[in-house]
Amino acid sequence: MRLTPRDAANGIAWLGILLLIGLAAVLVSILGFPGVLLLGLLTTLICVRAELAEAVPTWSRAMFESRMRGASPRGEAALREERRLHRASLRYYRGCGLVLIAAGLAGTLWQIWR
Repeated sequence: MRLTPRDAANGIAWLGILLLIGLAAVLVSILGFPGVLLLGLLTTLICVRAELAEAVPTWSRAMFESRMRGASPRGEAALREERRLHRASLRYYRGCGLVLIAAGLAGTLWQIWR
């Protein structure tokens, strides 16, 4: 069986999810639900920051355009496909961060009202 880039990306995504689950379990035992809320906020912040860094060139627009001008149509298509896969995984992790925020907030409110 041949490993495709999509399969590799899915495997990495699952490893990331398992890491977040393990980290959330450790944070719940140490900090309680506010730790899960903090983990969700950090995960979402990192994903949004990565999306913004990809969308906006670091130096100048002219430098970004000069990079694209030298690429062949096949290279541009490959670059677009790579960015699409990268954005899909970032959206996935951002969604996981939002779920962690909701769980941490609900757990914190439940602990306060209990």
